[in-house]
Amino acid sequence: MNVQEEIGLKTPAFAALTLAFASFGDAFLYAFLPINSNVVGVPVTWVGLLLSINRLVRIFSNMLIVHLFAKYGLRRLMIIAACIAITSTLGYGVASGILTWLAFRICWGLSFSVMRIGTLGYALQQKKRGLALGVSKSLQETGPMVSLFAAPFLISYFHSEAIFYILALLSVPALYFAWNLPAVEDKTPVPTSRWSIRWPTMLNLITLVSAILIEGILIVVLGILFLKDRENISLLNATALAAFYLAYRRVCAVVLSSAGGWLADKFGMNRTFNISIIFIVTGLIVIVSGWIGTGAVLVFTFYSINAAITPGSVVNPDDNHSLAAVAENATWRDIGAATGTLMGGVLISSQYLNGILTIGTFVFTCLLLIHMGTARKAAKLLYLWK
Repeated sequence: MNVQEEIGLKTPAFAALTLAFASFGDAFLYAFLPINSNVVGVPVTWVGLLLSINRLVRIFSNMLIVHLFAKYGLRRLMIIAACIAITSTLGYGVASGILTWLAFRICWGLSFSVMRIGTLGYALQQKKRGLALGVSKSLQETGPMVSLFAAPFLISYFHSEAIFYILALLSVPALYFAWNLPAVEDKTPVPTSRWSIRWPTMLNLITLVSAILIEGILIVVLGILFLKDRENISLLNATALAAFYLAYRRVCAVVLSSAGGWLADKFGMNRTFNISIIFIVTGLIVIVSGWIGTGAVLVFTFYSINAAITPGSVVNPDDNHSLAAVAENATWRDIGAATGTLMGGVLISSQYLNGILTIGTFVFTCLLLIHMGTARKAAKLLYLWK
């Protein structure tokens, strides 16, 4: 029986929900740690590293995980990853020093890498890859969205340790969804090396730079941007405001990813990808121009569409299944996000924050112009003229 017909959308949905529930602790940490690091005994200079170490781990683990999936199958590793993710969230509440924080963040990085690639693996076995990727992205983002919307309430009424205990308990359903996944194996030939990746293609280069700016710098410093932009705003209100916009990012991923996938199936991956990139660049320009809230809305709206369909853009449509290409793109995204998060941690107390964002936006704009090329080529990319 054709695997695409056999598994249906239920299986990618269950894989995505595994990741959704397992992500509670990590999502909350991005809103909580940059401004409240002193509460948990973490020096501010370590914030960037703690928020990026999980991504640094994934840079070296993504291709290895492709080999492990080929050897052991998707379901078994998804279950193990869910267990490790819950343990890491619980660990944030008991961490007593930098070494323990680093250990739990590394555990989360490995588990996330498994669940992300596994979730994409199930989705890419669908005939309508765009829709499957969109639905999968929508569902997996519900967990972080709920966590970020709950952040202001949790910060106001619970001690930091209790917050992570609660989030770990709420993550337990991830085990149910992982347990009920089918034992599908990835039979795609994988690269000989378990660690190396190729020089980035243009799509992977755009993924790299967008991840540096959006998944790295912007997410870490968003609260600081509001502190600098608005007079007499408290740390608590800045945290809540940053959490709100980060939650809006998750809402967009939940609401718009499926729509973006449907559009990609109907009008083409390339067309949808390029239009989303144009609006992302526009949003970054708006942010560096001083309209932080408006720019964040624009960036997060179209980045949710772009992130959902990019894995489908890097996979050859003629291939039945190709986790290797997906893992390579994910690795460049992780490199960008890790680099950007480290930069964001440094820029938290830097007077050059706005200047760095402006330079990054300029570089991203240049990449877009190179990708689009001449006006005639741009028209072909946007409208798929032949």
